[in-house]
Amino acid sequence: MAKIENLIAQIPDERLRKGLAAEVKALKKTKKFGLVFEEHLPETVRLPKLPLKPGEVVALKREAGNQLWCVKSICKNVATCDRAVEGYPASSETSQEFPLSDLVVVRSFGEPIYPALVPVDHVERGGPEKPWHVLINADNFHALQLLLYCYEGQVDVIYIDPPYNTGARDWKYNNDYVDKTDSFRHSKWLSMMKKRLLLANRLLKPNGVVIVAIDENEVHHLAVLLEQMFPTALRQMVTIAINPSGVSGDGLSRVEEHAFFCFFGGTQPARLPDDLFGDIEGVQTAAIGWESLLRRGNAWYREKRKNLCYPVLLDPKTRSIVGYGKPFDNDDEAMRKTTIDGMLAAWPIRRDGRLGIWRVEGKSLVSLAKEGLAYVAREDKERGTWTIKYLMSGSVAGIKAGKIKVVGRGQHGEAKLETTEQGKFVPKTMWRRGAHTAGGSGGSQALTAFLGKRDLFSYPKSVYSVRDCLAIASANRRDALILDFFAGSGTTFHAAALLNAADEGARRVILVTNNEVREEVAKSLGEDGVFPGDQQFEQAGVCDAVAWPRCKAVVLGTRADGLPVDGAHLDGRDYSDGFEENLEYFRLDFLNPSEVARGDSFQAILPILWLMAGCRGRREDSKGSQSWFIPKHSPFAILIKEREFRSFRDELKRRQDMDRVFLVTDSEENFSHMRRALGRKYQCLQLYKSYLENFRLNTPEALGYGGAA
Repeated sequence: MAKIENLIAQIPDERLRKGLAAEVKALKKTKKFGLVFEEHLPETVRLPKLPLKPGEVVALKREAGNQLWCVKSICKNVATCDRAVEGYPASSETSQEFPLSDLVVVRSFGEPIYPALVPVDHVERGGPEKPWHVLINADNFHALQLLLYCYEGQVDVIYIDPPYNTGARDWKYNNDYVDKTDSFRHSKWLSMMKKRLLLANRLLKPNGVVIVAIDENEVHHLAVLLEQMFPTALRQMVTIAINPSGVSGDGLSRVEEHAFFCFFGGTQPARLPDDLFGDIEGVQTAAIGWESLLRRGNAWYREKRKNLCYPVLLDPKTRSIVGYGKPFDNDDEAMRKTTIDGMLAAWPIRRDGRLGIWRVEGKSLVSLAKEGLAYVAREDKERGTWTIKYLMSGSVAGIKAGKIKVVGRGQHGEAKLETTEQGKFVPKTMWRRGAHTAGGSGGSQALTAFLGKRDLFSYPKSVYSVRDCLAIASANRRDALILDFFAGSGTTFHAAALLNAADEGARRVILVTNNEVREEVAKSLGEDGVFPGDQQFEQAGVCDAVAWPRCKAVVLGTRADGLPVDGAHLDGRDYSDGFEENLEYFRLDFLNPSEVARGDSFQAILPILWLMAGCRGRREDSKGSQSWFIPKHSPFAILIKEREFRSFRDELKRRQDMDRVFLVTDSEENFSHMRRALGRKYQCLQLYKSYLENFRLNTPEALGYGGAA
């Protein structure tokens, strides 16, 4: 091209020279350098929850692929349909009739969507001061559009482990498994990734970090894609030994996978106690882990170890540990004393109000407390006792061995600790740690332990491999917002819980995964007439059958069958101890924009507003017709009837924690008046205008993808 421009510059005829130069300039805009692929392959999603009606684009439930129809009319549970081209209606000389039960609504990614979050389940163990993690069952493209409304420019770390596109039919594009015979295999994968990374980039903070795990099938294509999409980021590829015994097949025996790190805004990787490559001796240290003194898990009630159900005696003024009393020996647990010899009595009270057990004997606890290795963290009024933290034996051994150093005391008298190698090493670009083995104790074995079943999910990552990735990006951001929109079995949440437990962090994770069913299971269910949207089918999906049960078991320490999770983490922490985290599970649904505009979808949008407010405090539902809604536990408020604004403003003044206000009004002028009257203390948003405009305008084209979706 440069040579052509030089030749054009030599043309003496000015008019011809300028004309040719203009044409070449236009040609250069269409010429691509670097990664070339079919970017604009259409992408659709099946939405079995949406009702069938004339004008909808549909597909046959029993058929794979993207053969689409447009519903012309419906009569007596039978739909008359014409062929549809790429998700858009097209006239046809012939029509066909199908039973409504055989059809499912299909949406093109180019169409506006109006999402809602439907609560499914939740687990709460972190207390009111910790924010909530979120798991969303959804196609990740639509979930990213929703998250863009809530968190644009607010995400610290994005970690994703997308489909590896091995050709082994391990992922779908337009409801059809992609295999090695598909000539558009790589283009489909790159098109899918580019759409999602464009949205993800807008979610990221200017100094955020993107981490993408991958193997050899797409590693080179991904490298060029990231270079084109993130030209200003510091990009590095890490090679991780995830199968030291090697994978047999054609060519060399493969032992590794890869992780691309993209550091934005001058961000540098955090220094860690381990460079993840060198000899382990002298590098790897004991973990520092403050743990709850109350033994968690459904099995650990007073009857199990009566000698460990004793009162911890606290000074009534300082709330410090000063002694312990005799084990409780009365069948009537309500007879336990709240004070003993003038001291407050802290009992091991579980969330159901029954007595449990402590994890160490009283004499050992008092000894730990004198050294600052056990302390009272806070009063738990809900349980009627106190939360007591202590250092596990591994950490105590690390102090005695000199690997962990006591550098002071905290506000509760607890020892401030750091490892002798803390912040000493910059991790290398090649990792070789047994903990990273995918089939080892941190990978498939751990998943089996938490689910109580085998072979529900193929090739789970080791939780320690993901933990180390997240540590590099968030060791210096203990309150980081972390997003994983290819969440799979939920390993990223588990890894973040480990990090939070180690450094008392408040990292918050948003997980997004679809509810895809493995091919052989989906085929068997289809033969029985069970399809996506049916309860039996959804129960077999990866989100319902793997991600949520695993995440819930990680928090509670008990499996879905009620049994304690057997096993322990590498730092000695029992799986059955669980973690002090809060997590809510949602399913993405879609709303009618007309109903939203009328205010008829308030309850459906309410979880999104809670999400926008930072998932702080237990989520609450609104009850009945009211002029405003102010949750008891979350720092946001919603004015529903603008004529009640003055009373609403007076009510807001009673809540010092409030920082976000949603005002329902159709008038821009009224919204401006109310926002000024509230002052700068609150971040205000107009409902339902902001919601409707966001999802009407944020189509793939508007988000920067261009061309057909």
